[in-house]
Amino acid sequence: MVSTPSLPSAAHEIADSVLPTDEEAEQFLHKFPLVHILETLQRGTLSSQATEFVCAALKKVFSTSFGVQQLPAATPYALEALGAPSHALRRLGCQQLGAALPAVSADQQQRIAGALVEALTDKDTGVGCEAAAALQQYGSTQQGFQDLISPQGAGQQLSAVLACSNPVVRMRAIALVIGLGGQSENSVKALQQSGLLQPLVKELTNVQDPLTCLSALSLLKEQVEQASSSRLQSLLANFFLPHLEQLLRQADSIVKPMAMQVAAALSAVAVKASTTSTQEGSKSSMPACMVISSIKQVLDVNGRDDFSVAEEQAALDALSELGMQQGGAQAILLHPCQVIQDVTNKALGRAPSSDVTLAAVHALATIAGAERSAAVVSSAAEEALKAAVYDGAACSSHQGGPAHVLLAYLEQPFTDLRIAAYRLATALGLRAWGAGEMCLHPGLLHHLCNPKTETSRQGCQFRYACLQALAATTRSVLSASDTASDVTAREILTASAPTIQLGVSQGVYGSGQGRAAIMEHQVATMQS
Repeated sequence: MVSTPSLPSAAHEIADSVLPTDEEAEQFLHKFPLVHILETLQRGTLSSQATEFVCAALKKVFSTSFGVQQLPAATPYALEALGAPSHALRRLGCQQLGAALPAVSADQQQRIAGALVEALTDKDTGVGCEAAAALQQYGSTQQGFQDLISPQGAGQQLSAVLACSNPVVRMRAIALVIGLGGQSENSVKALQQSGLLQPLVKELTNVQDPLTCLSALSLLKEQVEQASSSRLQSLLANFFLPHLEQLLRQADSIVKPMAMQVAAALSAVAVKASTTSTQEGSKSSMPACMVISSIKQVLDVNGRDDFSVAEEQAALDALSELGMQQGGAQAILLHPCQVIQDVTNKALGRAPSSDVTLAAVHALATIAGAERSAAVVSSAAEEALKAAVYDGAACSSHQGGPAHVLLAYLEQPFTDLRIAAYRLATALGLRAWGAGEMCLHPGLLHHLCNPKTETSRQGCQFRYACLQALAATTRSVLSASDTASDVTAREILTASAPTIQLGVSQGVYGSGQGRAAIMEHQVATMQS
């Protein structure tokens, strides 16, 4: 029998070491055989701290070369540990069973996998998470994956866990399933055929239980983003997007904001992957069209006016998420519902609140490509953007065009609104017509070229970034060989070029301080 006082002391010494040697690990297990350690822990005579020391020591012992060799023989003890009263011992059991899986026979693997699936339901979150981690690792092999999704293997038990009444356990199991699907194209297709993705679909469309639905949305977004490749992200996104479209039609004001954001995020994932594989913007925009109509209903200026500020902000944020991708921006700009008109109306015209205005300005800036490596979209999309910007400004209380509205925002004392306006001015300044519009307004041009108009570090940096965009567009337009195009913009930028160059030469903070190299922008002229 193990001497109870000596076991915690020896375990403490092992636990405090970096990693025991093979000799030390062998000596520990020789002095304290597993069967006796397990008996001691199950009797509950050790303090919780001592139990933690013993579990930590065993984990280190089985991490040595000697310990790894003992794992297959230790499997029965690890299985028995899953039923121990100590959560620390149950966690250790999950960890060691996961480590033993590659070294045991196929029959033993199925038995261990079944036990770990059962451990997903453990009332201790740490135990459930360790079981999920072990199963995730097991499922990364072809044999393990087949075992976990097969009704003849652990798949039947996994299906039962997915259908249990505990929402926390269900989400843990769903996360495991989605993680399994994020490993290869074949695994995604196999999961679709197995029916194991249906529980998540059920959770996503369960509008009667908003909290569960919100948890499912968050889990879906996280798991898709963590998939091992953009192709896998696209497969998962395209599978779930039709169900999200259904959710958007049914969701209430609690669920709808997050549903829009997740649907837009998944659409952006699908757009990015499709653009990469097809290099055709028209094809890549197809996934995006599934959510734009639902967002339009929330933002529709001429439609119902019964959506909250939070819902409108969420809708605009969703468009921002989608507009970060070039294909997504094109889908927004060219969608028949003309949602871009609603965005510009709220950004440059009249919005129900300042919060909506701010979100709309940021959304418009993102759609216009404020941070995209390629701000330029197709010719038709560029025309749609230009028309929407001028239409939105025409609805403003500020007299004049877009430049008047931008200057009005930049003269406000609110830093967050000024930053949003600079982002929008930067994106529009990459277009010849946008640069011409801003340079034609003396007050706005003076504001952008004068480093003293901003005092905060962030404000100075955004102002200078906008000025760099104007400088890039000026160079592009003036160096273009086709002098018949953008005649008006050419004349305006020719006259403004010295002022812009002087502003650039003064740097970010004035007097040449903090001067950065002119950024390389992809400029969109009317020839695009």
